[in-house]
Amino acid sequence: MKGKLRPSQHQRLRLLACRPRRYGKGDQEIPGLLKKGFIEPIGASSADGSREWAITDAGRIALHDHTGDDAL
Repeated sequence: MKGKLRPSQHQRLRLLACRPRRYGKGDQEIPGLLKKGFIEPIGASSADGSREWAITDAGRIALHDHTGDDAL
């Protein structure tokens, strides 16, 4: 994994590991997680600019490496 996850990134990946979620276009964690390949957009953007996001396999691996949680 490239570097450690910040607590806010870890929390975001934990939420996305449960199910895809919608976040606004101004969300500060999305660009960094997207750049690392840990999340991907699914579906189209809404009129308000929000978009639904899902965790990728790389994101699950990063989350597992960070937590050591075999349940992911």
